[in-house]
This record gives sequence, C-alpha cells and structure tokens, in this order.
Amino acid sequence: MFRSWLLFALLLAVASPAWSDDKAVADAAAAVKAAPDSAEAWNKYASAQFGRIAELTSTDAAAAEKLLAEVEKFIAANEPTGNDAKELVSRIKQAIPVFKQRLEIAKLPLADLEKDLAAKPDGEGVASKYIGKITGVIQELIDDAPKAEAKLADAKDRLAKAREAATDEAVKKEIDGAARNFAQLERMIESAKKLNALVGKDAAPLAVEAWVNGKPLTDGDLKGKVVLLDFWAVWCGPCIATFPHLREWQDEYADKGLVIIGLTSYYKFKWDEEAKKPARNAEVSNEEEQAMLVKFAEMHNLKHRFAIQDGKAMSEYYQVSGIPHVVVIDQEGKVRLVRVGSGPKNAAAISDLLKKLLADKAASK
Repeated sequence: MFRSWLLFALLLAVASPAWSDDKAVADAAAAVKAAPDSAEAWNKYASAQFGRIAELTSTDAAAAEKLLAEVEKFIAANEPTGNDAKELVSRIKQAIPVFKQRLEIAKLPLADLEKDLAAKPDGEGVASKYIGKITGVIQELIDDAPKAEAKLADAKDRLAKAREAATDEAVKKEIDGAARNFAQLERMIESAKKLNALVGKDAAPLAVEAWVNGKPLTDGDLKGKVVLLDFWAVWCGPCIATFPHLREWQDEYADKGLVIIGLTSYYKFKWDEEAKKPARNAEVSNEEEQAMLVKFAEMHNLKHRFAIQDGKAMSEYYQVSGIPHVVVIDQEGKVRLVRVGSGPKNAAAISDLLKKLLADKAASK
C-alpha cells in the first residue's frame, strides 16, 4: 500500500499544479469534451479535480467521494483514442483507487491506528494505514510548526518501537521507507518555522521594476494601510485558484484601507490574442510581457495592482520558495501572517485576519 502513496505523489506531480476553483474544473471538463484526444486538456482536468478532492479529503470525505465518482463517470463518457491522451488517462485511472484508499484512511481515528500499531505491527495494512494517516495529520498541522514537530517526533518513536517488535520483513521495510516521507515533512516544518519567524518583523521596502496595471505605489502610500502581498505567476494553477478570494477581498476592503499587490517576475509569456490567454514565447520583450499582464488582469477581472519585482530582494526577505505565497502586513507596517498555497484553510486564515485588522482600524476611528 505504501507504493500506492508514492503513486499518489507521482500522479499529482504529473497532473501539474492543482486547481480547486469551480470555474477551472468546468473549463477543463469542457475542454476535454471538445477535444478528448488532447493530453493537455486531460492534464488540466485531472489537476483541477484531484486538487479539489485532495482539499476535501480531510474536511468533507463524502464530498470527496462524490467527486471521485464523477471523475470515473466522466472518463467513461469521454474515453480518448489518441496515444498520449490514453496514457495520461491510464495514469488518472490508477490514481482513483489511491485517492479512495486515502479517503478510507482519513476516516480512521488516529488513536485506533496507534493502538493497532503497538499491539500488532505485523497486522495486514496496519503500518501502511498509520503512516498514511499520520502523514496527513502532520501536514494539516504544518502552519503550527511546534505541534507538527512534536507529532512527527511521536510518530517516529511509535514506528521505531513497531519495527523492533515486528517480525515480518516486508513491514520492517515499509517502516524504513516511511523515513523518506518524514524527511519531506521535516523540510516542510523547517520552512514553516522560517515563515513563522517573519511574523512581527517590519515589512520589506518595495522593490518593484514595473507597475503594469495601475498607478505606481511607494512605501509612503502604504503607511497606515493593511497590505496583502501576493507572490504569483501566470503559469501557476494554484495561484489562479486564489483569484476568487482576491476579487472578494478587493471588492470588500479596498475602500476600507486594504491594498493588494500581486508580485510576479518575467517568465517569457506573451498574450495570445487568438487563444485569449498567455502563451510562452522566448522572444517576448519586457514591455510585451507587461502588456500581457494587463490583459490577464482584465480576463480574470482582477482590479488590484500587478507589479514585477526588481530582482529577488522581496522574495528572499519573505522566504518565498513556492507560490502562491501571501504576506499580510498591518497598519503599523508589521508582518502579521504568511501563508503558502491555495485552499480553503489558507483562504479562511487570511480572510479572518483582514476582517480583524480592518475592523480594529474602523473601531479605533
């Protein structure tokens, strides 16, 4: 079963960044129906659906199961005949039972799995289920690095004792293999510690080469404002999944003291007028890429400013290693929150803080 977890990770990597936005899912499904032999269309569909399913697994298992059933029906109704698309759909099919296994494990109480691991480490599937469950639990705790670290240490201790008590060599090998999974969790925890250490620090000075869809801003313009810095890129699916929230916050709080700045870099993308979307082009000039960003903002009805960074100073200060990466800065110019990735958990944390900061400011007036 542990091999299945590796397959799950592989399938997510093949499927590219996960989209969880309803419009992205609908658009991807329509693209497959229009061109069922397009591997690119299937890739986007799998990314969209599996992203949503992954997000729902720990919060709404019934909804995740329903989506998996919809994926199976959709594949059956749109089977491709082209080789590339067939190969990708084959991988998607292999991922479905992996997600089902993950959902079953998500339903199991951790305490029960801990008891089984201690009492019968050689039991069928016991070690696998515990490893899968504890990995998900720790991932959910990542934003609280001390709790995640404590839980990981406890898991290592339990597995070490289970390995010592086990007599089945396959079980021992499986427990040894979990070390690779835990190494990744350790890196995530260390990254979370660095991000948490930013909270309370002064905001970095703006380092912007070009403002592409609005009046240029200065550090002076941001004094007394709540600032949301959104590090993103046009090619980033999870970044696009956050757009509904960015639109919502812009509409609700822009006139109450919130300034949203979308920070990106040059990635050699040009606006494709025929396809009405960005397209990679090695010959694109900086001016053409800036013009593309204006079109991109219009396409997604984004009214906050986009800025192209001047070098990496801001990314390095805010420890940006993955996107979307959001930093919320309060009216005193202090970092209050840093979140990486899309999804309802991050959106809720950001939304709650914005509401609190802007309500506090209104009350003080």
